Amino acid sequence: MKKTIYSLICALGCIAGIWSLTACDDDTWGNDNEEMMNVFYFGFEDWGQLKNDVTYTVKQGQIVNIPMQFWCAGERSFDAIALYYVDSSLTLGTDFQIVDENGNSLQPDSNGAFTMQWNLQSPDATNNHRIQNIRVKALQGKTGKVTVTTFNPRDVDGAGKVKISNGSSDGIIYTPNYATGEYEVHCLTQNYKAVVTIEK
Repeated sequence: MKKTIYSLICALGCIAGIWSLTACDDDTWGNDNEEMMNVFYFGFEDWGQLKNDVTYTVKQGQIVNIPMQFWCAGERSFDAIALYYVDSSLTLGTDFQIVDENGNSLQPDSNGAFTMQWNLQSPDATNNHRIQNIRVKALQGKTGKVTVTTFNPRDVDGAGKVKISNGSSDGIIYTPNYATGEYEVHCLTQNYKAVVTIEK
């Protein structure tokens, strides 16, 4: 019983921490703090018990939707871009595809990144939790696993864990997922990975 209560308290504490980081209307991270006004966060809608254990299964010939979340309250004068990556021993274009909402195949850039654009110039019904899907289509090739991440899978340490550029332990990956002169997008150490298993 004590262990259950402790786990619940930890989970609630982590959720409260994220709210405090991302709610654009609080004192530290809100619109009153110009330095943080255009710092956004990008991750999976499913937090996988804060252990990066989000999993999906898809059969060949079908598509699985992976809901992604972008934290930003209110509107901006610009749209934002976030990047995601896929890593697999399977072959992109032969065994699986990443597709848009119309089923058209998407291609990564020269660094292996796929682009997801977020509309920030119109009101958002969730007021801080915009949602879009990454769509993985399983083709009639080999079966296996496809890992989707919000950071470059090559940017890991010797233990295979994502690098945190300033050594911080607060759960934020300080190397930006994407950055321009107007804004930065960051991802989170407890919410950066999902695994899709392709089955026959």
